[in-house]
Amino acid sequence: MRPARPAAKELQADVCIVGGGSGGVGAAIAAAREGARVILVERLRRLGGTGANAFVSNWEPGPGCSIAEEMYRRMKAIGGAGVGKSQPVQTDAPMGFLMVSEAEPYESSLVRALPGDRQRKRVPYSVSFKPDAFDKVARQMLAETGSATVLDETTFFHAEPNAEKTRVESILVEDSRGGVARIRAKVFIDSTGEVWLARALGCETVLGVDPRSRFNEPSAPEEGSLQLNAITRCYMIVPSDAPKRQPAPETKVEFPRAAFVTGWMDGMRMVNMMPTLPGKALFDLGYEECMRRSEQIVRAHWHWLQQVPEFQGYELAEIAPMLGIRESHRLVARYVLNEHDVTGGLPNQQHPDIITVADHPCDIHGAGGGLGEVNTAYGIPYRCLIPAGAWENLLVACRGAGFSKIAASSVRLQRTMIQLGHAAGMAAAMAVKAGAAVDRINV
Repeated sequence: MRPARPAAKELQADVCIVGGGSGGVGAAIAAAREGARVILVERLRRLGGTGANAFVSNWEPGPGCSIAEEMYRRMKAIGGAGVGKSQPVQTDAPMGFLMVSEAEPYESSLVRALPGDRQRKRVPYSVSFKPDAFDKVARQMLAETGSATVLDETTFFHAEPNAEKTRVESILVEDSRGGVARIRAKVFIDSTGEVWLARALGCETVLGVDPRSRFNEPSAPEEGSLQLNAITRCYMIVPSDAPKRQPAPETKVEFPRAAFVTGWMDGMRMVNMMPTLPGKALFDLGYEECMRRSEQIVRAHWHWLQQVPEFQGYELAEIAPMLGIRESHRLVARYVLNEHDVTGGLPNQQHPDIITVADHPCDIHGAGGGLGEVNTAYGIPYRCLIPAGAWENLLVACRGAGFSKIAASSVRLQRTMIQLGHAAGMAAAMAVKAGAAVDRINV
């Protein structure tokens, strides 16, 4: 974080949300619909976080809330979303190829193929969407509330708590022209993914593999380590009558000969090569160097994939302007979701404050992990969104909330983040109305 600078203007809100990804958008819509005056701060020009800017423009099968469903139906109405179904592809390489089919209803995407379902050969469905459609619909939904302001291309860089470290008094943000503004709010929500706001305030976070002693997780190793879920750089391809051919790389470039492709059979597709760089590269090399190296890998990967029959009529349209980061700092919250919650599921959880439901496998890419299915859906307690300590007006709704590494590898899906944001936004609005701390509302 950078030091404070004089602010040219001061803004007031009931709820200030930092980060306009899935969690931030869900929080902003929910809080504004409850009548709260909302300011949403986003450093990029497009709302949608990893989905819209890292081109992971796909909602994996699994539960979603009413805000996600409404966004889907609005995106579909403008040709920007659809439910994808697995299709065959002419290559022996490992490849997921999920293309939008008009025949598949949204409800098909809400349930995973759990272990018992495989015997019945039920195929899971996912949702594909266009980045600009997500951004357009999110802005429409916020504008319709009449009480939400979006500050895009604006970067949070400084936080000021009170002396007792119980409240966030204000934050400083900088726009694309270098102008600095101070934002004061009654409740703040950190939806940055990297939990930048919580870290700037001195909230405790953890990074990497949890030792078994931390949560007594059966699958955790005896000792922790700085091993992180891998980074992906996705790219967009579009059909062309005379597609430009990607030249072979001049020097040898290592890349995974695999792909997870979503989109439209005769239209835009997003290519996710799965792991592109080790997760730890973000800390060893820095963000800009990861961007540079990952672009080389993308171009080498596309040169390879363009030889597959289903892709020969396509050309590279755009490389994602943002890295697809699966894992970074995680909050030490009032409660930390862990393997016992994920494997035990709702039938075995005793939490009185569950606000989100998920059922994705524990999915660790390129970090010594595997794909561990869960047996049933599990719940996420509201306490996972409240930092440990005495914070009264701070919530965290993003992949960096209170999750162990194992749990985070299951929780981090976009529709789950929208659910977290939905809950956080409603909680924040309730706290504002009641003049109460965020841990004193009726969950």
